[in-house]
Order: sequence, then structure tokens, then C-alpha cells
Amino acid sequence: MINLMDNPQCEFKGPFDAVQYYVPQTALDEFAREHGARPISTLKWSRDQRDPFLSTLSSVLLSAVEQDPTSNQLFVDQIGLSVLAHFAQTYGGMRPQEKAAGGSLAPWQERRAKEIMRARLASNLTIADVAAECKLTPSHFARSFRRSTGVAPHEFLSQLRIDEAKRLMLSTKLPLADIALICGFGDQSYFTRVFSRNVGASPGAWRRSRSEG
Repeated sequence: MINLMDNPQCEFKGPFDAVQYYVPQTALDEFAREHGARPISTLKWSRDQRDPFLSTLSSVLLSAVEQDPTSNQLFVDQIGLSVLAHFAQTYGGMRPQEKAAGGSLAPWQERRAKEIMRARLASNLTIADVAAECKLTPSHFARSFRRSTGVAPHEFLSQLRIDEAKRLMLSTKLPLADIALICGFGDQSYFTRVFSRNVGASPGAWRRSRSEG
């Protein structure tokens, strides 16, 4: 863990794989302020200690990006917020005040968030985009959305996409590849993986069973 204000210089020799996280001071300040905590001056890490939590998050992040970086944007954002919280508390010593945790979204905020996600199924929507419409910071919005709906923003968006895909498969004769693009899945293979995982059948099998019935 390195403070870039120190102008660090590093030399790597030999082949290696690495994931680097850049955490702006402004992000730490905003996160601490949201939770009613004192500002975080620096992040401290014992270099001889492995971080299993960060390793797991990194593996999930890489998997999400490899599958489809565009349609998974809300999920990637959610992981980013988790990484920020982990850094702030584990390495910045932040201890949030319970009363500052915040509550649910206001009715107009929940309604607006859902409207945006429905209207932009196929776009590269980010948590910051939706949070801005609700006049909230990304981390505050993500927490409040889960409290209001019981699911994370990316899970809600994924279900919207699946529901719209079902509607199109039943009401049109569009090829599955076109439906995948219209619903924001990026390509048919990713659409098939997500649909099968959530529905228990591939899009083609699901469509055939409904048409035969």
C-alpha cells in the first residue's frame, strides 16, 4: 500500500500478475463524512500479512469483468464500494457511528432509481449515474437501495433485464442474439449464462417450453 504523494518508484523483475487499486483521498474523505467518522489521513498495511477478503473481492471482480465488463457495470461499482469500505475500516482505522449509517431511500428516490434502470437497460449504467439522480453519493445510494428493496442495485437491474428478455421472447420472434443486446446483456453467451443461472433453463429452452405449451 503506497501513498502516491510520496512519489514512489518500483521495479518489477520477471513475469507477474497484479491487480492495482487506486483510492483517491477525496473518496476516503467522502466515505468517512457519510458515516460520521473522522477523516482518514493515510492507509497503513503490514506488508507481511495477506488479505484474504481483498483476494476474494479481486477474484470476483476479475470474473465479472471477464464475463462482460459493460453489462456488469453496476456489479463492478458495487465491488468498488466494498473495496473502499474495506480499505477505510481495515487500513484507515475508520469506525463509523451507528447513527450515521442512514436509512432507506425516500419514496421519490426509489421511484426515480427504478425509472432510470428500466429506461436504460441496454446502457452502461453506473451506480454514480443513478445516485446523482437521487441526490446521493454512490455508497449512500447503494446502502439505502438495498434497505429499501432488499437487493443490491445490480441485482435489481439484472432481474429487470431478465424480465424484459422473457417479455420479448414471448411477444416477438426476435433472435436471442438481438434480445440479448436490447436487454443490455452484451452478447448471447453472457445472456445465456445469466438467464440460465437465474431461471434454471437456457433462453432457448425456456422459449420453446412456453411456445409448445
